[in-house]
Amino acid sequence: AGTFHAVAWGVLRTRWADQRRDPPTLLDRKGGLLAEVAPRVANRPVRQVAADLAGEIEWAKARMITPDAYEAAVAAAGRRPPLRAALVAEAYAAYEHRKQRSGLVDFDDLLGLCARALETDEAFAAAQRWRFRHLYVDELQDVNALQFRLLEAWRGDRYDVTAVGDPQQAIYGWNGADASFLLDIHRHWPPAQVIQLRRSYRST
Repeated sequence: AGTFHAVAWGVLRTRWADQRRDPPTLLDRKGGLLAEVAPRVANRPVRQVAADLAGEIEWAKARMITPDAYEAAVAAAGRRPPLRAALVAEAYAAYEHRKQRSGLVDFDDLLGLCARALETDEAFAAAQRWRFRHLYVDELQDVNALQFRLLEAWRGDRYDVTAVGDPQQAIYGWNGADASFLLDIHRHWPPAQVIQLRRSYRST
C-alpha cells in the first residue's frame, strides 16, 4: 500500500537493481534547481518565480504535456500562468535538460518511467501484474492523467480493480486531477459495477 509515487519508486528501484543499473537520484524538492534556470523577472524574487514554475511544471506533467507542447496546451485550456507561457516553456525545457544531465528524477518522472516500463517490457509487466493481482484505488476523483496511465499499465487487460471516490470531493483540479476518470468509469472499465453509498455516517 502506498501513494502512486511511493509504489512506483519502490518498483523502479527493484527493477534497476535487477538490471544492475545505478538508480538516478530522486529530486525531492524542485526549488533549488528551478531557481538556477528561472528567468529573471523585475520586482519578483527568484524564489517566487521558481515556486510559480514548479506549479506550472507539475500542472503540465500531470497532463503529460512536454515543454515543447506547453504553450499550445495552456492556450487550449484557457489557462493564465503566472509567467508568460514562452518563459515557462523555456524554463521547463531547461529544467528537464538539467535533470537528465545530472542523473536526477523528480516525483512525476517516477510515474512516467514506471508506466513506460510496464508498457514496453512484457516480462516486467507480467511480473508486476502477478505481484499486484488486485488493485484498490482510494480517492479516484483526485487521480490525474499521468497517474491513471500508470494505473492502467498495472491493470493491463484485467478488471481486478476496486476504486472508491466522490466527485463532489474533488479538490485537486488545480494540480491536474480529473474527476472524469471516476464519472466516466464505464468508458475506461466497461464491466465496472457501481455501488453508490448514499448515506453519510460521518455527519448529522
